[in-house]
Amino acid sequence: MNKHNFWSILPFLLVSLLTQGQQLPSSSLNPGQLTGMLVDSLTSQPVPFASVALLSESGTLITGQTTSESGQFSFTKLITGSYGLKITYVGYQSRSLSGIRITDSQPLQNLGTIRLKALSRQLNEVRISTRKALIEEKADRLVYNAASDLTNKGGTAVDVLRKAPMLTVDVSGKVQIRGSSSIKVLLNGRPSGLLARNLSEALKMIPANTILAVEVMTSPAARYDAEGAGGVINIITKKQLKGSNGNLDVTAGNYVQSLGGSYGFKREKFGLTFSGNTNAEREKTIAEMTRTSLADGQSTGELYQRSYANNVSRGWFGDLSMEYAFDTLNRVNFSMSSWGGTWPGSSTLYNRFQSINPPLTQEYNQVVDQKNPFGNLEWNLGYTRLFRKPKQELSLLGQYSYTFDNTRYVSNQFNLTNQPLYRETSTNLSRNPQWTWQVDYTHPFSSNGRHVFEVGAKLVRREVSSVYEVYHSQSENVTQLILSNDRSNTFKYSQQVMAGYASVKLTNRKLWTLQLGTRLENTKMYGQFKTTIPPFQVDFQNLIPSVVLSKELTPQQSIKVSYTQRISRPMIWDLNPFINASDPKNLVAGNPKLRPELAHLAELAYSVTTENGTYVNLNLYRRQTANSIEDVRTVDNAGVSTTMRQNVARNERTGLNLNAAGEFGRNLKVNGGGELYYAHFNSPSLGIKNSGWLWQVNLNMAYELPRNYSIQANGMYSTGWILLQGRNSAWYDYSLAVRKEFWDKKGSLILGVNNPFTYPFRQKENTQSDTFRAHTANQYFTRSVKLTFSWQFGQLRNSSEEEVRKITHDDARSK
Repeated sequence: MNKHNFWSILPFLLVSLLTQGQQLPSSSLNPGQLTGMLVDSLTSQPVPFASVALLSESGTLITGQTTSESGQFSFTKLITGSYGLKITYVGYQSRSLSGIRITDSQPLQNLGTIRLKALSRQLNEVRISTRKALIEEKADRLVYNAASDLTNKGGTAVDVLRKAPMLTVDVSGKVQIRGSSSIKVLLNGRPSGLLARNLSEALKMIPANTILAVEVMTSPAARYDAEGAGGVINIITKKQLKGSNGNLDVTAGNYVQSLGGSYGFKREKFGLTFSGNTNAEREKTIAEMTRTSLADGQSTGELYQRSYANNVSRGWFGDLSMEYAFDTLNRVNFSMSSWGGTWPGSSTLYNRFQSINPPLTQEYNQVVDQKNPFGNLEWNLGYTRLFRKPKQELSLLGQYSYTFDNTRYVSNQFNLTNQPLYRETSTNLSRNPQWTWQVDYTHPFSSNGRHVFEVGAKLVRREVSSVYEVYHSQSENVTQLILSNDRSNTFKYSQQVMAGYASVKLTNRKLWTLQLGTRLENTKMYGQFKTTIPPFQVDFQNLIPSVVLSKELTPQQSIKVSYTQRISRPMIWDLNPFINASDPKNLVAGNPKLRPELAHLAELAYSVTTENGTYVNLNLYRRQTANSIEDVRTVDNAGVSTTMRQNVARNERTGLNLNAAGEFGRNLKVNGGGELYYAHFNSPSLGIKNSGWLWQVNLNMAYELPRNYSIQANGMYSTGWILLQGRNSAWYDYSLAVRKEFWDKKGSLILGVNNPFTYPFRQKENTQSDTFRAHTANQYFTRSVKLTFSWQFGQLRNSSEEEVRKITHDDARSK
């Protein structure tokens, strides 16, 4: 579909989106209104996002909606007559009301508080048919309920994040929130050293069918660490319900294979869950680059490279979680998880460099064998103390993790007659032990939870080491390697973050809500080297405010304005001066002079849920960073480029997000969104400015067919992105899947294809500065087919117990 056709049909799509479903008569002659509020029968807490169906006197469905976050619902423009309600929600007994009269003399009916009782009955199968809305809005986040989306079978967390609001995942797996890759991804509210190190690869290890929801926080509350200029993503996996049950998933395909499953049981006081997964994924690319070296605006030489890579990444993870409740108010939880695998980066490369002065031509082939074995082991221990007053809670949390992250490469150069010219080997052995302690306390001032005070503290201690060595050959003897002293060193780095926060939430009777918070963070960083490079020490403080003002206009409409600040601290791979010279014409190194960046973010949001359940959210935002950390490339007269992160730019982004979700009829479910934004970079020190308008759109659909078949499709299109020194061309991704359920919906087979009509996908990149001008053409081979078998077994019961509290790290910059 070309751009002109897309924009011509977009208005009609939006109109149909907002007008689907059975419409109630709307005129001034129908002033009837029916309102109420759902609460838990035991705790008296509101029940948000429950389904409320409005029925006629004969029991025919007229329309329906979900309750707001405060548990309220409202049906308007009703004609006089008799009505009924059918109320359903997962974990609660259904409730029906009838004989509700709307008359001319009494057109307004307020049913007051309606109490729902929690379920405790045994279910015969591992299946709950009631599904939440695909997208929900909470005070400080948007929630994508992945478990309610049929398209999330047989994929990975990368596929799930592509459908979440405000997120972009490009063809290489790079994740961004509104164009910023400075984000923190949590798993069940806790950090992972693996997710911090290589996010795009780590997400491929998490099966999509294990994900319950994805929370996107662009303006996190004060209780969250201030790290991440773009925001925080929290991936929530499915919880163990009472009973014993498990699942098994097997995927086979030409580009991806995986085997995973879980098993757990939960009694009244004790629960245990084990899950594991192993996977392999192929990545195949071809890249061609032409780069001109510049001096005073004049060409000094030209480099041409053509590379081919065909690698298979392998990984695994396992998690063991235990929980014990001493009574209804005291419980402890313990978990142990481990990740591991290897991410190869091997390639073959043709190089040709032609120098103008002096006239010189260098031409050779290169073979690189690069490996990146890694591993992570993590322990979590937590204690939670509840009180008789609802929402009053004290939690103590501790965590220890140990990560090793090694890089090894062997690079061999040959002339065009295949004679060896040069050989180089390198190792970089990194170790990262980390301790974390955290305490949080929540105190409600009112029994309905409208006025809440939160306070807490956190201490993080990291000790990182990196031992790197480079050996290279001499021109007279290629087989003999000697140590390169100027490129070998031992780097030790320590970081300590101490933080304290306090916040208050106040809601009045007119449903205005004000959230005020502040977080004080003290960061100490120290780095030292064994030889040549002088040590460095940094000590700084940040007082981070957060303000959110929201108004619930009606139970279906709300508006919100917010402001906060975010920090991005450089991690060891940003600071480590180790030079990766696996491609000697394109060097990559860390920068020990990097300092944290501080971003300011303001938002204005409006959301509405129509009477037929369609949800629409509009969000206008502006983010600016004065000392933005950006990748900066320089090229010398020999055609060698060095890429290093520097605090050299002001980064500004202003945009508008649109997200929507709805069900049309009983079988079709649709969700999607789009973004239009203006990005601007300015670096006075480098004399570089870059800016432009960009947009992107995504659409996901699922249609249920008879005989337990379903069709699932999703796609996205982006005009690309802008960087400090360049710009990428447009890119897109689409997939189609067919699912067949059997064994009373406990088993399923899913046949999926990705980009079936694209082979390969091509993307261009243009970059430039005062030292170079480059054009790169990339080819990504993403056309794939896969078959997934899923089986759920066991029995369970619904449980209304509180979610287990775990540490939420946001203080480590993602790579």
